[in-house]
Amino acid sequence: MLSIVSIGFGGALGAISRFLLSTLVNNSHNTGFPYGTMAVNLIGSLLIGILWGIFEHFNILPVAARLFLITGFLGAFTTFSTFSLEIHGLITKTQLHLGLIYALISLVGGLMLVFVGFSAVTALK
Repeated sequence: MLSIVSIGFGGALGAISRFLLSTLVNNSHNTGFPYGTMAVNLIGSLLIGILWGIFEHFNILPVAARLFLITGFLGAFTTFSTFSLEIHGLITKTQLHLGLIYALISLVGGLMLVFVGFSAVTALK
């Protein structure tokens, strides 16, 4: 039961955080380009790399913390499904080049930041 509560509470906080950050970024860059979702996905990728590194190399947090932070919070915070829908929107609005740029920056940048976060924590070991 603790696992379900940890995931649920983390998910609620992650979803609220995603909405607030995405809205803030999109409101400050009112161009029609999904900067908010891109920012959330990149930040989430860095955070999941850092947290995964901590959980892999240090035995300092209980399983409930991993479920809360990674499965719950970051699972709801990162927005890959929204990301995919926004690429579809850009492509169907005949903005193929923007859809491809957005996908490339998000995927390559996110993957790179997972490696950066994990490597940073690994270096502390």
